[in-house]
Amino acid sequence: MKTWDRYIFGEFVRAFLFGLVGFTLILLLVQAFEVGKIVTPNSRLHYYLYLLFVIPQIVVWILPAALMFGVCFTVAQFTVSRELVALHSAGVSFYRAVTPILAISAMASILLFLVGDFLVSPANSRANEQEDIIKQGTRYSIVRGLLLQTNLRGRKGYYFVHFLDRQAQRMLGGVSYLEISPDGKPVLLIEGRTAHYEAESEGWRLTRARRIHFDSEMKIDSFEFQPEMLVRFPDPVEFFSTVQHDPKELNVFELLQAIAERENQGFSTTEYEVELHASLSFPLMCVILGVVGSIAGNMGSHRSGGPLIRALLISVITMLIYYLSFSWVRGLGTEGVIAPALASWGPTGLFIAVAALMIWSYRR
Repeated sequence: MKTWDRYIFGEFVRAFLFGLVGFTLILLLVQAFEVGKIVTPNSRLHYYLYLLFVIPQIVVWILPAALMFGVCFTVAQFTVSRELVALHSAGVSFYRAVTPILAISAMASILLFLVGDFLVSPANSRANEQEDIIKQGTRYSIVRGLLLQTNLRGRKGYYFVHFLDRQAQRMLGGVSYLEISPDGKPVLLIEGRTAHYEAESEGWRLTRARRIHFDSEMKIDSFEFQPEMLVRFPDPVEFFSTVQHDPKELNVFELLQAIAERENQGFSTTEYEVELHASLSFPLMCVILGVVGSIAGNMGSHRSGGPLIRALLISVITMLIYYLSFSWVRGLGTEGVIAPALASWGPTGLFIAVAALMIWSYRR
C-alpha cells in the first residue's frame, strides 16, 4: 500500500497545484484589470506591489476550490482506469485507498488557517496601503481620517454622515442621528447641516439643527429648530475620532481583542464577530470538500469518461454553491440580519451535513 499511497499522492498533488495556480492566475488577472483602470500619477511600481500583496488573499480564498478540483480529477481518473476497481477486488476499502487525499485535505485545513491568520491579514493591510497610493490624485482617492460613509452604528442608534473629518472632529454636508428603541422603533431624530466637537462642553455644535421626538406610535411628539444647537450624543468622541480597522486586516487574536474593546465601549461588534467565525469555519471546507470530491469522483457508472465528467461538474457546482451561499449569508450577518455565528457557520454546517450523508450512503 505504500507504493499506492505515493502514487495517488503524486497524482493528486499535480492536479491540485494545477488548479491552484490556474485559479489564482485567473483571479489575479481580474484584480490587475480592475486596478489597471485607475490612471495614477504615482509610480507604476505600486500596481505590482498591490498585486503582490493581494496574492495571499486570492490563494487562501481559492485553495478549497483547487483542492476539490484536484480530488475529483484524481479519483475520477483512477476510477476510469479501473485502478480503484482493482484495489476493491484485492479487499482494499475505498476510504483506505483515498487516505492520502483525505490526509492532505486535513493538513490543508490547518495550513489554510495559519496562512490566513498570520500571513493574509498583514498582506491585506499592505495591499490596502498600496491601493490608497494608487488612488491618490484620482477620483478614486481615499484619504485616511476623512470618511464618506452612509452610516455609523452607535450604542443606541445610527449616525448618517456625509463627510467626516476624524482629525478635525467635524462633520460637513449634513449629519443625522436616529435613535432606536429596544423594540426597533425610532424615538429621536437630530439633524444638522454641520457639526463640530467642542472639548470644553463635551458636545457637538450643530448648525441649522432640528430635534424631533417620536411617540410609541412613531408620530411626531415634539419638534425643535435652532440656528445652533449643542448636542451630546450617547457615543463618546473617540467613536468618531478613532479610525476603525478593517476586520480583514486582523488575525484571530486581534479580532478577539477588538471585540472585547468595542464591547466595553458599547459599540457594535457584528463585523468583527462575523470575520472571527469566518476565519475559523472557512478552513474546514478543505476537509469537507476532500470527502465530497473523493466520493463524487467514484460514484455512478464506471464507463469511460463518465466519472471524470461527472466529478468535474459536481466540483464546479459545489464550489459555486458554497462561495455564493458563503458570501450571501455572510453579508446578512454583517448587516445584522442573522447572528454572526450563523452567518459564518451556516454554509459550512450545511456542507458538513452533506458530507456526512454521502459517507453514510457510500459505505465501501
